Amino acid sequence: MPDPLRDIDAILSERLGLDRASIGPGMVPRAARARMRAVGLVEPSAYAELVASCPAELQELVDEVTVPESWFFRDGLPFAFLQGLAREGWTARPAREPLRILSLPCAGGEEPYSIAVTLDEAGLAPSRYRIDAVDVGARRLDYARRGVYSRNALRGVGADRVARWFRERDDGFEIDLAIRARVHFRVGNVLDPALLADAPRYDVVFCRNLLIYLSRDARARAEANLDRLLAPDGVLVVGHADTLGASEAGRAFVAASGRGTFAYRRRKPGEVAPAPKPAEAALPAPPPRPRPLSLAPPAPTAPTPPPSPPTASPPEDPRPLLEQATEHANAGRFGQALACCEREVRRAGPSAAAFALMGGIHQAAGRRSEAEGCFHKAIYLDPAHDEALLALALLAEGRGDRDAAAGFRRRAERALRNRAGAADKTMNPPTGGPTP
Repeated sequence: MPDPLRDIDAILSERLGLDRASIGPGMVPRAARARMRAVGLVEPSAYAELVASCPAELQELVDEVTVPESWFFRDGLPFAFLQGLAREGWTARPAREPLRILSLPCAGGEEPYSIAVTLDEAGLAPSRYRIDAVDVGARRLDYARRGVYSRNALRGVGADRVARWFRERDDGFEIDLAIRARVHFRVGNVLDPALLADAPRYDVVFCRNLLIYLSRDARARAEANLDRLLAPDGVLVVGHADTLGASEAGRAFVAASGRGTFAYRRRKPGEVAPAPKPAEAALPAPPPRPRPLSLAPPAPTAPTPPPSPPTASPPEDPRPLLEQATEHANAGRFGQALACCEREVRRAGPSAAAFALMGGIHQAAGRRSEAEGCFHKAIYLDPAHDEALLALALLAEGRGDRDAAAGFRRRAERALRNRAGAADKTMNPPTGGPTP
């Protein structure tokens, strides 16, 4: 007997590329039931037919499924990285072509508006940059264009920033109109090969907390699109749990900055990849057998040639082991990535960073139980390790344990707020003391 919900799930998988295991088994049925109530249908089969035949209703269902929670300056450090990049590459070089940035998916606008504020605070004039913001959810884009947010969307944002960039009103906080005018919103799908085909390439692409929800095939298609949209020397910023490497394009990226920014660039031509492991040495040749005694005088022998110089073994990769592990993981070499992590633990002792990375590698390889064990070890060593906490929240949601997921998310949000506050101080240090 056909299952209408399975048909709906297949349509959404084709449209969005969602990995059902990553979003939890109940997400699509809940969204479908909500839309059935909205259109007055009782039978799932009738609703499946409507979704298959009506693009407008399919968009409504997409909007119901894709309701991501976001907030301003989420994670902090990617925006501090962007501010430094803008100051060095554009504010200090006024003759350079304007900076082009893409936010995809942009959800309710929190990320692209945060980017606009960051660039303004970096001293970049509005004429010196363009921000495009794309999302598959039309309803979310309407919300973003309105530009009014709850206090929860401003968690972790300093009071001075709120006062400067927002106007409080009865129904929330309205983003500054000048900032709102600097972001260009449009509906689009990261899996669409024609996405932004008419646009010049981007210097920076923010694509955060999306790849983790996609099937491997969809991730490969998304990576190919991101590669097409990014300028040759551009920077791709992904989320803490996102993994690159489902495609040849994804495997060409290497880390562009330090921990917490999740910024990547393409490997430069001629840039040396991690040194391969040297081949195992050949077994030594057996000792020569003793020659039998001979009564005849020995025949003259040719002089012994000088020994060949020893073959040099491949040089040791001088980079930190966890950096090597990250690159192996992004290239899909999960065994080598784990080996680097284990060597680091043997060398320096257990660390939250090593176990969190091992958890991410197991997760990318589909070993959810091993991933969960490693993430738990990470938060044992560092209870405020936000990456591990968010990963555990995703894993809990995937198995339908909402209470555990909510607990991990609360802990992660506290850690992120603390880190965002620290980044805010870095980006906006106090100026001088009181005037005498």
